Amino acid sequence: MKGLILYSSKTGNTKIMAEQIYKKLKEKFQIYLCDISSIDNSGAVPCNLGADPLGLSLDMEKSSKEKIENFDFVLLGAWIDRGTLNKNAMKVFKRIKNKKIGLFATLGAMPNSDHGKNVKKTLEELLKNKESLGTYLCPGQVDPKMIKKLEGLTGMVVPKKIKDKMIQTSLKSRKATEEELKDAGEYFYKKINSITT
Repeated sequence: MKGLILYSSKTGNTKIMAEQIYKKLKEKFQIYLCDISSIDNSGAVPCNLGADPLGLSLDMEKSSKEKIENFDFVLLGAWIDRGTLNKNAMKVFKRIKNKKIGLFATLGAMPNSDHGKNVKKTLEELLKNKESLGTYLCPGQVDPKMIKKLEGLTGMVVPKKIKDKMIQTSLKSRKATEEELKDAGEYFYKKINSITT
């Protein structure tokens, strides 16, 4: 099976998660890893056939572009914004049709928090009429610039009580542990392996 891992990352949290999932899946599957910003207008992604995207330099003579439709499955990674996939990831999600698809994301709260549970429900709802490979969430450290922005909001934009809770949660946010990231890779490995046997 040939798969594609696409990700959108603002601060690096989701990129690290995508790389960990890639490391696990490449053990068994033909898998490609691409930042969604590399998708061209025709829906094609660069597929480097000559090197591992996690360290070796690109061999442009062995590099090609391939349409998303040509992959057997897609895993789409995002950072969570307002309870759902960030804007660019959502645009890509809407372009993916008739594909086995899984979603993974990082958020500035713990996945088992109330916010995390609501995000999981939202992502599962997005996959409702798709060939779902499931969803997986990891914590991600909130960008300090976002915390500053939150601190500057007035009560007219966001009520003080909600703003204070958002700031507290953001300050407590942390990067995913190595174990959490490996668990994400294992989760998708099992899901994909179950459809190939």
